[in-house]
Amino acid sequence: MSKASRFISFAFAASDLLVELDGQRRIAFAAGATATSGDDPRHQIGRTLDSLLGRRAAWSVRRALNDIRPGQRLGPIDVLVPSGTDQVRPASVRGFQAPGMAPSVSLGIRWEGAAFAAPADTPELLTADAFLASTRAVMSDLQEPASVAFVELTGLAGVGSETARQSVEAVLRDAAVDGQTAARLTDERFAVLRAGDDERSLIDLVMAACTAENLPVTPQVSEEALDPSVASPPMMRALRFALSNCIEQGLESTGNSFSDQLARTLKEAEQFGNMVRNRAFDLHYQPIVDLKTRAVHHHEVLSRFKANDTAWVIRMAEELDMIRAFDLAVMEKSLRTLQKPGAGLIKLAINVSGASLTDDAYVDTLLKRTALNVDDRKRLLIEVTETAALEDMDAVGARLQRLRQAGIKLCIDDFGSGAASYEYLRRLPVDVVKLDGQLTRSVEDERTRTMLAHLVELCRTLSVKIVAEQVETQATADTLVMLGVDLGQGWLWARPSPDPIKVIPELGGAARRAGTVASWG
Repeated sequence: MSKASRFISFAFAASDLLVELDGQRRIAFAAGATATSGDDPRHQIGRTLDSLLGRRAAWSVRRALNDIRPGQRLGPIDVLVPSGTDQVRPASVRGFQAPGMAPSVSLGIRWEGAAFAAPADTPELLTADAFLASTRAVMSDLQEPASVAFVELTGLAGVGSETARQSVEAVLRDAAVDGQTAARLTDERFAVLRAGDDERSLIDLVMAACTAENLPVTPQVSEEALDPSVASPPMMRALRFALSNCIEQGLESTGNSFSDQLARTLKEAEQFGNMVRNRAFDLHYQPIVDLKTRAVHHHEVLSRFKANDTAWVIRMAEELDMIRAFDLAVMEKSLRTLQKPGAGLIKLAINVSGASLTDDAYVDTLLKRTALNVDDRKRLLIEVTETAALEDMDAVGARLQRLRQAGIKLCIDDFGSGAASYEYLRRLPVDVVKLDGQLTRSVEDERTRTMLAHLVELCRTLSVKIVAEQVETQATADTLVMLGVDLGQGWLWARPSPDPIKVIPELGGAARRAGTVASWG
């Protein structure tokens, strides 16, 4: 027996199927028994592992191949490989990269039993948020080009289309690069992350699924390439934000392709970073008033940008992990306002993202910047967005307590907009809660008034003041006074202005003589 024959004999003693992958991870050699009896493995030469093992199994192997080095072994990796119609076969995959053959890799596949009925697919596709998270994870492991496809099927939400929808979802899962990263965005809109070398027409696949269920629907598909080189953390955050915009607004409504969205995000992220470094943004101030006396109690500091929608920019900064530097810049400019001549009675509420409270940097900086003017601390209120992700509540509470002990007041913003509201009130050392604007706007509703009455009583017991935002009519203000709410903010009294105002104009236009409230009490 020749040496080559002996090695082949040894290889087949350990495996049922031998495969060699070239540097592009395509099959260069295949011999042995495939998952389906009678198939000739040589027909797989030139194809990808997806063709041989199915997408889910191939994805597990490809992820492991990303880290293989010459002289290293791979596996065993346990997978289920498609075997005929609606069946799978258990297998164990091992690999080795011989030093003299790199970047080629040798795989040995051993069938671990007979084929059996394939497990039922996941009944639902991913949600939009889960799709974004999965895309981020997959792109971090991916070394080959990929694409994200947006699919719209007008009419799929109609009566009698449930079976067709299930068929479409099965097709999209199968088309996904890992057999899983596909999402239902609405009843008629979907997204799927595909392998760049998948040459199948997604339109044809979806059309075939609908036709098989006698549903006359014509799919619209927009597919955009993704570069795996974007796997660095900043680029991945930009990718996620661009994907999120396309998912929420749709490609047609934004007037851009996904690649345009990504390019715009990267450009505006760079501009935002320069703006923060140069402090090239403006602050406006909206008064919060005593509901009974209309005297100015304090002002909320609001950021304004010259060329962009403020809410969009802040959201981008949070998604791209740029909000911490911005929060510090807003703090610095706010402290300068407190030092201006004639600002001795002005008190300011500064917004801070939950991301800025995940470490000590923000608190340390604020205490350091006010160390020489400790009286300024008594004129500051820190507003923490209630909807922000505060994962380590104990650590955040400890940081906020340091501010409170230094004389800085604390507020939960957007109170009532999330399920964690009362948990935040219980566990965080706060002095003020600011009602979410939706509660204020619905204060004429009897159930809302009942809920607010109980909240007022709870806050009074805890010595916590309540601010109602988005107050636009005197009738709303009167109802809030009747309920016992302390403070209000809204266009009824004043819009944000470049400088803090000291008095609120009377409804007829004359300025009220009562000035600012001198203390937080």
